[in-house]
Amino acid sequence: MTIQLSIHYSFLAAAIFYMVSLVGAAGKKKTWAWYLFFAGLLCNAISLGLRYWITFPLLPLYQGAFFLPFVVGVIGIRFGIFHSNALVGILPGFFIVTVLAWSAYLFPNDFYLPFLQFKTLFAHGFFLLGVVGKSMFLLAGVKAVQVLFVQDREAGQAKSMGQIVSWGFVFWTLSVFAGAAWSWLGWGSPVIWDDPLMATTMATWFVYSLLLHLHLTLFAGQRPRAWCILAGAVWVFCFNCLTELGPFRLPGWLS
Repeated sequence: MTIQLSIHYSFLAAAIFYMVSLVGAAGKKKTWAWYLFFAGLLCNAISLGLRYWITFPLLPLYQGAFFLPFVVGVIGIRFGIFHSNALVGILPGFFIVTVLAWSAYLFPNDFYLPFLQFKTLFAHGFFLLGVVGKSMFLLAGVKAVQVLFVQDREAGQAKSMGQIVSWGFVFWTLSVFAGAAWSWLGWGSPVIWDDPLMATTMATWFVYSLLLHLHLTLFAGQRPRAWCILAGAVWVFCFNCLTELGPFRLPGWLS
């Protein structure tokens, strides 16, 4: 019970830090916003580490929503997507991390126990690689916002946007193959089409397959591609993020 409470309250602290950092960025207190954001990442990492530790080698698949804000934040910093301009750099990135964190906290769907077919490294590969791919698709949407609404547009911005999508597609493809291997070992078939998770995963793979070939179409310009990549991020949020959420659950400390 103590570990469960630690998982819960460390993630709650992370969500609060994310939200306050967003307010600080909106108020142009960028230094304090960054300190608070890093504190949120630390609390998020503690919560995730405890989650994985108490269930490994089994895998509760619906915990992906709790991993997403942390991975989006870390990759966003690593790729320089959350740059110093508070209006078009920090704000979109901090906003999406805050929304993801509070969505996971208020609409949890991770109370299902894992079953024996989840005891394989391919299940973990499907899950973790999918989280990274999903994060990069969302961050490409943040980069698209910067390309569309920053006045001094740079050619390198569009190139960076395409690179993020490409790497996201690589991780997503690896996740699909790991999922196929997991499905084969667990159920005797590489694809179970009546599984909504697999159906939405494959649909997203096809969507981004098309996005990566935009340079062969009339949408080869910087702005049309940015709009399409932003639409792709909205697709991922609707069909790969919202589907992992459960019903609204009032936190125990508020009831």
